[in-house]
Amino acid sequence: MSKSRSTRTTPNRRVALPLWRLGDGQPPAGPFIALVPGAEAPLITLALPASLKGVAREDVARRQAQDRLGGKGSALDIRPARLAAGDGWTRVVVADRAQVARWRTSLGAASSRCRGLVPDYMALPSAPGLWSFDQSGDRICARLGPEDGFTAEPALAAPLIRQALHQARAANTLPRAILWTGARNPTLEALFEGLSVVPRAEDLPDMLRPKAMAHGELALDFARDPRADAEAIETSIRRLVWPAILLLMAAIGWAGATMISIRNDLATARAVEAQTVAAARRDLLGAGPILDLRVQVARALEARRGGAAADAAPLAGLDLLRAVAEVMTRTDARVLGVAMGRTVEGVVLDTVVDDFRALDGVIATLEQAGLIASLTRSGINPEGGVAATLSVQGGAS
Repeated sequence: MSKSRSTRTTPNRRVALPLWRLGDGQPPAGPFIALVPGAEAPLITLALPASLKGVAREDVARRQAQDRLGGKGSALDIRPARLAAGDGWTRVVVADRAQVARWRTSLGAASSRCRGLVPDYMALPSAPGLWSFDQSGDRICARLGPEDGFTAEPALAAPLIRQALHQARAANTLPRAILWTGARNPTLEALFEGLSVVPRAEDLPDMLRPKAMAHGELALDFARDPRADAEAIETSIRRLVWPAILLLMAAIGWAGATMISIRNDLATARAVEAQTVAAARRDLLGAGPILDLRVQVARALEARRGGAAADAAPLAGLDLLRAVAEVMTRTDARVLGVAMGRTVEGVVLDTVVDDFRALDGVIATLEQAGLIASLTRSGINPEGGVAATLSVQGGAS
């Protein structure tokens, strides 16, 4: 089958890449599909359960092909021939692995432009219900519908055609037409008695008009090995597993060490705080409640240092209230309530300030005015700022 003849008989071919028979002169300058001798890459039919799919189906097909051909797995290159059968394929194409390596090597510098390395009978145009034949010299290429084909010498092609016709009659799947291109062979054409034999694709009805390389033929591409590619990817992934595991273990170790360090720091901080509070109670504050340790300690120290107003008569009643009111006008605190009386010692103020620093400023301002202010309660105000209750006492008159 010559390249030019294939071009004439498939005017509506979907794949426009030129076909080049391996070893037949120089390959095309651009991308092309290389054809290998189909006699060295035959299609064989297997008995595969319909329930098998995917990789499991491929594995069973390889074992059956190896058992039938008696070859070792490493010596055979076995490819599933899905073609038009989809996932229910039952044929495989088989070639000697060493021969496949020689095919790839023979491409030489043109290997980068080769888009496929397929058996030559797969380049024949095909259509459901049509058988295609091409004779070139002592070689006959046959395509028995989209899913089958072979390449053989005329003497071997005759029994293969008889067997295919017998099986087709038994299954009631005889072709509706025969497309025979190239040199005529009356002996072989006589086998198609009762069938329509035409020399040109243009003589066929539209429903039988054949198309080349349009039925998944590139799935039989010997230029690449999908299983080897998958194994290479799997090997690369395995090489990355241990570094990833070590990195994960290092991250877990770092996180664990960090958590232990934080836990130890928190325990140390709690111990220091407990010791500080115990010392403050023992030496300064006694057993009373501690609301703000820093402020209360500062006041206790100031009281011990000062004792300044001990001899002066403390303010009381309205005088104390007047003094407190005068001081509070100089602060930014908002006074929400005031309490004083017999049951209340001094003046109790309910205030709202912007933050705790402002609260310290209010207390400091009261003390600078000669009053003794203590913080009874403080907390975050739901409407914003800090709410505090101050108890103001004493002060010199």
